Amino acid sequence: MTSLDLQVFRSLVEFSPEAVVLVDAQQADHPVVYANPSFLALTGYAAEDLLGRNLRLLQGVDRDQDARLRLREHLIRGETCHVIMRNFRKDGTPFWNEMTVLPLRGADGAVAHFAGFHRESSTKVRIDPRPRETEAGAAAPVTVLVRDDRLTGLYALPYLEELLKRDWAIAQREHRSIAVFSVDIDALDLYNTTFGRAAGDSTIRRVGHCISGCLRRASDASARADGGSFVAFAPGLVHEQALRLGQLMAERVRDLRIHHPRCSVLRYVSVSVGVAAVVPAAGAAHVELLLAARQQLQSAKQSGRNRAA
Repeated sequence: MTSLDLQVFRSLVEFSPEAVVLVDAQQADHPVVYANPSFLALTGYAAEDLLGRNLRLLQGVDRDQDARLRLREHLIRGETCHVIMRNFRKDGTPFWNEMTVLPLRGADGAVAHFAGFHRESSTKVRIDPRPRETEAGAAAPVTVLVRDDRLTGLYALPYLEELLKRDWAIAQREHRSIAVFSVDIDALDLYNTTFGRAAGDSTIRRVGHCISGCLRRASDASARADGGSFVAFAPGLVHEQALRLGQLMAERVRDLRIHHPRCSVLRYVSVSVGVAAVVPAAGAAHVELLLAARQQLQSAKQSGRNRAA
């Protein structure tokens, strides 16, 4: 790029209404190396507060979030990720941060930086007046999600996390099993390319309702994570029961017979399902079960998709 190109590019980022931040992928702690004025306005931090630090400071002590775990996994693999995370501004005010993180590769093909594009999500929250301590020691309100996913009508993922935390604690106390399902529509990007985004959204809704319909008990819950990904949990199911339910989800989605000519598995939309079930040990965290379900989802994908693992 010429010096003029660089000047125009810098101006574009500096005056962008979207919050942009750049972190160093080569250093283990991924420190911030740049944040534009919109990001500073969104978070309330000054540039000197952020430079050289990891953006985990935005979560304060509220780090037990599935979205944070998913983001970390994508960073490790050098993949693009879209998540909504509970964050806190410098003054302790909570907000839902919708972010897309992209890997930027150098001439050698290695990931040199991660670029983050951030905005405050339109998801509404209710503020619980009980204080929560932030990383800096200041008291901050507790936030609770009160609305559903707008596209599907299922729970939004942050709200499902709150429900799962509650049921996880009950399962620990009562020494009973709890199962988590990580579900992903196979080859959704090819479906969107073929039929368009509106058709893709319609398919996401139909698949989401199908998955939800497989959960019969009032204690079961399902949510849309992002894109064509879903998360569900069912208290009281042991491993064999959970696997059968995961297989039922895959079968019911196939039975929808949504035409997908570019799917390599079959000519209809299918899903891969990762299943994990455990009797929670004392001191264990619910995110461990979420991670196990996602690992099984990857196993289902690698085994040919259109199945539960």
